[in-house]
Amino acid sequence: MSLKFTFNEDKALSALCFVASVEPNLSPLFVSKVFFFAEKEHINRYGRPIIGDTFIAMPRGPVPSTIKNYIDENWMWVGKPEKFDEAISLTWVSGLKTLDVGRNPITQDFLSETDKECLSEAIAFCKHKSARELSEITHFEKSWLNAPENRPMDYEDFVDEENPHRPQILEAMKESAAYGVF
Repeated sequence: MSLKFTFNEDKALSALCFVASVEPNLSPLFVSKVFFFAEKEHINRYGRPIIGDTFIAMPRGPVPSTIKNYIDENWMWVGKPEKFDEAISLTWVSGLKTLDVGRNPITQDFLSETDKECLSEAIAFCKHKSARELSEITHFEKSWLNAPENRPMDYEDFVDEENPHRPQILEAMKESAAYGVF
């Protein structure tokens, strides 16, 4: 049975604002990859996810489903966060939708220093790579390889096999998934 976390809407909006403030004009694909790499690294270092979104193994790599629905403004699939329009600005640049900070961004109080650290590192890792490179890199990830196409990825597979703390991380993740706290 795969691990499933309770999605944290406040942290997600805060994380979206953080990402947009560090690197404006990111496309949805780049935002998806930033969240994937940040989430995976945070789990491997600290034993918990940042936002707990459900990642889907899409053909171009992992996609955080709720974050994607926010960016695509698919409000029929997810409830629209009350402060979304003030916090986030979605604009079209050269035929691509991009993410920017809105006129009244959410404070980063919902993010821990370790959340911001891993998000910043993921942004730095992704920002000089093409969309194709990022997709290809994620196609070697165990979590993407093990998931059926267009189906949820298992958070257990986010933990690297060579991580010396893998058993403890898995135990902590199972506990936090059961209680919805992270």
